[in-house]
Amino acid sequence: MRNSIHRRRFIQGLGGSFLALPLLEVNSASGTLAPPKRITASGIFYGLVPRHFHPEQIGPHYKAPLLLRPLAPFRKDYTVFSGLDHNLSGGHNATKFFLSGIPATQAKGFSEANISVDQKAAQSVGPKTRFPSLTLDAGKGKEHTLSWTRNGNSVQPVRSLEQLYRMLFRKENRNTREQAQRDLEDKRSILDLAGDQAQSFQRGLGQNDKQKLDQYFTSVRELEKRIEQSRLWLDKEKPGTDYDLPRAVDSLTLKDRTPFYYDLMTLALQTDSTRVITLSFTELGKDNGGLPGVGKGYHTLSHHGQVQETIEELSIIETFHTNQFARFLGKLKEIREPNGDSLLDSTMALFGSGMSNANSHSNRDLPIVLAGGGFKHGEHRHYARRARHSTPLCNLYLSMLQNFGLEIDRFNTSAGTLTDFDRLA
Repeated sequence: MRNSIHRRRFIQGLGGSFLALPLLEVNSASGTLAPPKRITASGIFYGLVPRHFHPEQIGPHYKAPLLLRPLAPFRKDYTVFSGLDHNLSGGHNATKFFLSGIPATQAKGFSEANISVDQKAAQSVGPKTRFPSLTLDAGKGKEHTLSWTRNGNSVQPVRSLEQLYRMLFRKENRNTREQAQRDLEDKRSILDLAGDQAQSFQRGLGQNDKQKLDQYFTSVRELEKRIEQSRLWLDKEKPGTDYDLPRAVDSLTLKDRTPFYYDLMTLALQTDSTRVITLSFTELGKDNGGLPGVGKGYHTLSHHGQVQETIEELSIIETFHTNQFARFLGKLKEIREPNGDSLLDSTMALFGSGMSNANSHSNRDLPIVLAGGGFKHGEHRHYARRARHSTPLCNLYLSMLQNFGLEIDRFNTSAGTLTDFDRLA
């Protein structure tokens, strides 16, 4: 079996590693446990029309453009950013690296390849939650992902609401529990076989092949940790909920499906089933996504050619996304933690895209909103470009990771934390 084929078959789509437990902080004044930090990221693959997203005024007194108006009730709970990006080109292909800042082809030389911010955070969660992270995709188009492991592998997303609901809340009976046990044993057997086969042709390899094989062994070890993670939670009862999904929910249009993704995300955070979630929107589906006034495909509309009627039609889609994000923030803000804070206070909710202007395939000056998480919000922050280079978006990600509890001073292409933004309210 050739090394490249062998490696691709067994490690494609592996998730992140589960290494360390986060430290719980105790509020010394009240003696109660502080709520754990959470991170969510919603990524739109076709960008957002820049003039409808970026305010003209800087600071707290900006006038909200069209796409930010749905967020008006939460103006003090979020910050809108301009001038941040990954200094990348590549159009649609670069949107996959929205949460990492490093294309997979350029990951060599980085200590953790092109790991995405969600998977970096998930490393510190470990087995504390049933799922160190959830990677979701509401689209029905091409298989894209926003999440990348420290070995440069893409994390394949969950696309089915019914599957996500089962993962979070379905109670296991004896038969399903035994089947899950057999599945784990089968996976472990496959890993053992793969490891033995890889060891058998390790000798005589060149330096490049040895590096690839080392990456393979690292991925195998991480998958072994995932299997052990599943064993730990196999006999632990899942949380209960009175929330129900409609029948055939996965056959609904994007317009009708999207609220359920955000509802299940909220429940997953509230029940501490996970603390890290990504949700990507790749396409509308085969039709207009059920959005009134939309008659063309999402991709087609994104290449609007500055035609006003087309931009107006595209704005229906983009406003829908910011409306749904606003609804999500409202749900987080309604839920109270045991210490009295809202779930939004402990959740860093990121919204944006790895593309700014799809019409010109631009990946510069990305549309970014960050809400909650305890940061001091309420402003439009603009970061000026220096020569040909923008302020790295990874600076914001580093600020988020430090707020999450990681003791690190660099994340991927960051040059430090985001200036004047790492202040907590």
